[in-house]
Amino acid sequence: MKRNFFYFAWKEFIRSASKNKNMATKGILIFLALYFSLVGTLMGFQLAEEMADLQNKMMAFNAAVFIYVGFDLVMRIMVQNLPTFGFQPFMIIPLKRKRIARYMLNKSLLHFFNVLPLFLLLPFALRIAQNELATPAFAAWLSSLILMIFVNHYLAIYIKWRTNESDVLFYGFLALAAGIVALQYFGLVNINAAFGKIFDFVIAQPLAVFIFPLLIAALYLLNQNYINNRFYLDELSKKKKEGKAHDFSWLNNVGSYGKMLSLEVKMILRNKRSKSSAVMSVLFLFYGLIIYKDIKPDGPDFILVFGGMFMTGIFSMMYGQFFPAWHGKYYPLLMAQNVKMKQVLQSAFFLMAATNFVLYLLSLGYMYITPKVLYIHFVVMLYNVGINSWVIFALGLNSRKAIELNQRAAFNYQGVGATQWLMTFPVLFGPMAIFGLLSWAFGNIAAYFIFGALGLIGIILHPKLIDYFTGQYLKRKHKMIAGYKAT
Repeated sequence: MKRNFFYFAWKEFIRSASKNKNMATKGILIFLALYFSLVGTLMGFQLAEEMADLQNKMMAFNAAVFIYVGFDLVMRIMVQNLPTFGFQPFMIIPLKRKRIARYMLNKSLLHFFNVLPLFLLLPFALRIAQNELATPAFAAWLSSLILMIFVNHYLAIYIKWRTNESDVLFYGFLALAAGIVALQYFGLVNINAAFGKIFDFVIAQPLAVFIFPLLIAALYLLNQNYINNRFYLDELSKKKKEGKAHDFSWLNNVGSYGKMLSLEVKMILRNKRSKSSAVMSVLFLFYGLIIYKDIKPDGPDFILVFGGMFMTGIFSMMYGQFFPAWHGKYYPLLMAQNVKMKQVLQSAFFLMAATNFVLYLLSLGYMYITPKVLYIHFVVMLYNVGINSWVIFALGLNSRKAIELNQRAAFNYQGVGATQWLMTFPVLFGPMAIFGLLSWAFGNIAAYFIFGALGLIGIILHPKLIDYFTGQYLKRKHKMIAGYKAT
C-alpha cells in the first residue's frame, strides 16, 4: 500500500459524476470565503486601532480571545463537516486502521476555519504586539494563538462525533454554551479575563507554549481512538434505533388533508434533519434578545418588523426552502399512492400557518421591551402566512435535489442549490423592501394596514391558490421525480 490516500481522494474527486454539479453552491461558498477573509482583515486592523491607546494592550487582547475561541468552537460544531473516508474497500487488505484514521484527521486540517483566524490576528500582531513584546515572548504568544486554532479544530471534531451519536449530548452542549454566555453577560464570572490569563502566562513564561502541542496531541489521539473503535462492519451495519411512536390520529378529523398533515408532522419528528430544523426554529426566538436588547419603546419600527418577520416565519423559511424535497427519497412512491397533490400542498400550507401562529404567540414575551411587538409581529405573521407561503411554493417548483433526512440541519449544504440560496431575498428581504417603500410613501401605520391586508387576502384566497399550485406541481411531477432519483 505505497500510494498515499490523498492520491485516491484526488482520483475519486476527478472521476466523480457530480464533480461539475452544484457549481452555483460552490461559487457562493467561494464568494463567502473571500468575503469573510476581507471582513476578518478589516476587523483585525480596526481592533488594532481601538487597542492602540490602551495601557495594557496585550492583556486586553488576550481577554478578548475567549470571545472568538468560543464563537469559533460553536461555529465549527455547526458548520464544519466531519472527516469522512470510504474505507470499506480497504478493509479486505492488510492495512492498519490507524493509518486511515490519521489520514482522515490530517485531511480535516485543510479547512477554511483554520485560516480565517489569521486574518483577524495578524494585523494586531504585526502592528501592536510586535512592538510591545520581546522577541521570545512575541514568538511564544503568537505560536500559542496559532496552536489554539488547532486545539479548537480537534476539540470541535470530537464534540461533533459525540453529539451526532446522541441528541441529548447535542442539546446539552448548547445548554452549556448558553450557560457560559449567560455567566459572562450578567457579570457573574469574568470568563474572558480568566481565559486571557493563559496567554498572559505564556508571555511571562514563553516555555509554557509547549502546553498547546500537548493538548493538540491529546485531542488527536482521542479522535483517532474514536475512529479506530468504529472500523468494523458490524458497527456500520447496526440498525437505527426505532423512533418513538407518535399518535397524531386526531389530525384525521381536521379534514381530507388531515392524514397527509399527520404524516408530515411524523416525518419532522422522526428524522434528524427535519427535527433539528424544528428545534432550531424555536431556538431562533432568542434572536430577539440580540436585536431588541438596545431598542427603546419609541425606537425604529423597522427593527421590530425585521425581527418579527424572522422569528415568526423562521420555521416556514427553514422547512419551506426544501419543500417538497423533504419527500425526495420516496417522492416516486408518494406520487404512485392514492394521495392527491392538493392534499400535500394543503397540509404543508396549514403546517406553516400553524407554526407561524405558535411562534407569534411565543414571541409576545418581547412585549416587556415594547408593546409594539403585539401588533407588529401580528401583521408580519399574517404576511408570512398569506404571502410568503405562496412564494415558498413557487420556489419549490424548481426543487430537484432530495434531502438526506438522517443528517443534521445546522449549516448542512446537502441538497442545497441556487434556489435555496436565492430564497432569502423574496422571503425575507423582499418584504422588508416592500415595508420600507410603504412606510416611506404612506407612513408606518398605513404600511402596517397594507402589510396585514396583503396577508389576509392571501389567506382568504388560499383555496384558489392551492388549486393553481396543484396544477403547476402536477405539470412538473415527472421532472421532479427524475431530479430526485438522480440525487
